[in-house]
Amino acid sequence: MVNACAPYAAAQELPADRPDQQAQLETEGRRKSDSDKAPGDIIVTGSLIRGLPKEYVASPMFSYDQADIVHSGAGSVSEYMLTIPQNFTGDLSEFATTGAGIGSPLGDATTYNQFDGFAGFALRGLASDATLTLLNGRRMPSVGLTEAPTVSTIPSMLIERIDIIPDGASATYGADAVAGVVNIVTRKPTSGLELQVRGATATRTGKEDVQISGLAGHSWGSGNVYGMAMYQKRSPFIGDPVDVSGEALQVTQLPNERLTDLYGGIQQDLGDLTFSIDASRFQRDRDSRQIFLDEPAFNRVFKTRTTGVSIYNGVHWQGQGSTALDLTVDYHRTHTDGSSSRVGRPPSSRESTNTLFVAELRGQTTLATLPGGPVLVAGGFQYRAETLRTDATIFFNRNGGTRKVKSVFGEVNVPIIGADQNVPLIRSLTLSAAGRYEDLGFDRTFSPKIGLRWQVDRSIALRGTYARSFLVPRFRSTIGIAEQVSFGLYDYKFLDPKDQNPALPAGQALVMFRAGANPDLKTQKADTFTVGVDVTPTFIPNLTVKAGYYRVRISGRVGTPSPDDSLSVKDLQVFNIANPTPAQVKQVIENPDVFRRFAEVPSINGGDLTFFDSAGQVPAALLSQVQLIADIRAQNFAVESTNGLDLDLAYRTKLFGGTAMVNLTGQYILGLDLKAGGSTAISRLDGYAKPADLRLNGTIAWGRGGVSIGSVVNYVDGFTDDRPDQPIRSVGSYTTASLFLSFDLGHLLDAPLFADSQVQLVVANLFDRQPSRVIDGVVGYDPYNNPPNPRTVGVTVSKRF
Repeated sequence: MVNACAPYAAAQELPADRPDQQAQLETEGRRKSDSDKAPGDIIVTGSLIRGLPKEYVASPMFSYDQADIVHSGAGSVSEYMLTIPQNFTGDLSEFATTGAGIGSPLGDATTYNQFDGFAGFALRGLASDATLTLLNGRRMPSVGLTEAPTVSTIPSMLIERIDIIPDGASATYGADAVAGVVNIVTRKPTSGLELQVRGATATRTGKEDVQISGLAGHSWGSGNVYGMAMYQKRSPFIGDPVDVSGEALQVTQLPNERLTDLYGGIQQDLGDLTFSIDASRFQRDRDSRQIFLDEPAFNRVFKTRTTGVSIYNGVHWQGQGSTALDLTVDYHRTHTDGSSSRVGRPPSSRESTNTLFVAELRGQTTLATLPGGPVLVAGGFQYRAETLRTDATIFFNRNGGTRKVKSVFGEVNVPIIGADQNVPLIRSLTLSAAGRYEDLGFDRTFSPKIGLRWQVDRSIALRGTYARSFLVPRFRSTIGIAEQVSFGLYDYKFLDPKDQNPALPAGQALVMFRAGANPDLKTQKADTFTVGVDVTPTFIPNLTVKAGYYRVRISGRVGTPSPDDSLSVKDLQVFNIANPTPAQVKQVIENPDVFRRFAEVPSINGGDLTFFDSAGQVPAALLSQVQLIADIRAQNFAVESTNGLDLDLAYRTKLFGGTAMVNLTGQYILGLDLKAGGSTAISRLDGYAKPADLRLNGTIAWGRGGVSIGSVVNYVDGFTDDRPDQPIRSVGSYTTASLFLSFDLGHLLDAPLFADSQVQLVVANLFDRQPSRVIDGVVGYDPYNNPPNPRTVGVTVSKRF
């Protein structure tokens, strides 16, 4: 969930090539000052070692700050994250929470998200479960049955920057950091008061957004305190009706929402010790509608209220030099009430409560000093307990569960060659290595990572990493959908002729299917490889070009075999039981977690669909004829692979007496495939609800004398509508551009009343471009690639006292 600032997080410095975007083009936006950070605070991403210089780091990194969010015109973090090229919303898109029938082939969170309605990062085009989201280097808790982090509730005013490390990071942060890590770094003011008001309206749909925030801090000689309050009201975005197979359907594309946030924290130094406590609370209320214009009796209304609290505690001991010790204890709790109602029917409702407790002891020191520099080491222990409880028994027949994790971890950074050694063609050469061992209770895993960075000279650096990471199956996969057992006659490819039942057609067998969650799932292992080059040519000052290649391969990927595949794919037979014994059949049918049993065979009720209220009602004659138990529960059966290219370009220069800046970030996915055992690999790229292969985000801006102007352009490549039972159609690319104007009133008006005051005008989707039409789509567009973004005019006024 959204949490207060944790002061001693592990992460990576802001890249030198984008130092506050030249003080926000010298004029606009919130001016960063030393009062925004606690004394001695160093917020870094991707390493356990605090204060590690960026030239020691081999991982790729992308960083986006508050100005990027404002200039995009996005009304919230969940809207802004859609513009980040390395991110794909996967199975957690805010624009897909209302339309039943919208599904992403990348994950199963979509179904649950109709009730929970939370957005999530999904790096590299993989599903959201393969990305770990942090707040100030600390793991964010889950919310609802989607088990999504509460990114949607973070106020943009609180964000200093969003760091993305898109490579395997389980050695540093633990489970789920397979595609990478997103670290949201927040502000922590120590003096003064800042107020901000934002109002925005869409010119075509009338959607309105109002945000009011206040952020204050106070410090004394040995400590500081801060607090923040935020209120946001967003009216719903309802598009035109859509024809879906002859049915006129209109859905709330972006729900009506009211959000309140409270944050606070205190820090106190006592000699070499620093004590800190940070806390937050949020409440979010949402509602949306699904309207069948021709059959209003089927109209549905979704309502959700989610509340969350977080408490961070920390004790930091600073020894001599780089030696330090940190003890942190975090607790989070979120609670969600969701309901779905139809005319004339009682509402379907459910509650869920998620908790996360993390205790960690971590230390670092200088192990030795080499000619190239100090050898820095860090390590520690962590205990983590996560719970999910719910009354949604049809989905969670066990009503939830608990997962407890113990881990030990370490990292070493070795400067093999330093700049002072004057080695030809090697300005610096740094090796880093990290490892983490985790005991998950149901499985154990070890994650190593190694990185090498070679700074050839001042202009060129080469870098590469290899990591073995892992992700755990979600609660919904292990204790989620309650098991159901069904009986039927099916073609079975591997039926031995001698086992053929003469009463059935050749090749057919009486099959008993098991469907639902699987408590025997194991961790999913992933290998991640990256290589890249950073170029800062001396003959073009202030130009930085970063390019890289990545490859990710996940084995034992959790998926649900289709009934057809379970009967025809050879490698899936390892999950099935052919010619089961009576004891094996009895064990399945009498499993207390089974909530539904039914049959559709000629010998039962004339072949009509027949339900059994208990295991004892299933005829013994039917059970005795079962020739195959086909297990289509979630299984560790797939291999998922992806590879691609990254680009990040930044340039700034003096122009017309001011400062001009250009940034371009992009990702091109070369391949994204899923292979189930020995079956043919299935592409999960360039299709409906699948990642587009090319995404670009560019900014051009100029500022002078208290005024700046610029534009942000987003491009998403076209793809193919490849849904089953639909004609193959091409869907065009989607390009939008924003226009922003910023005014530093204190500089322009030179009056005490307007000191430290800024006004920003942003027009998002300036040309009111609409995404390409998806025929017979529930919402008429692809909510994962091209969510609608009507022209929106927003004004933000901020004042510091």
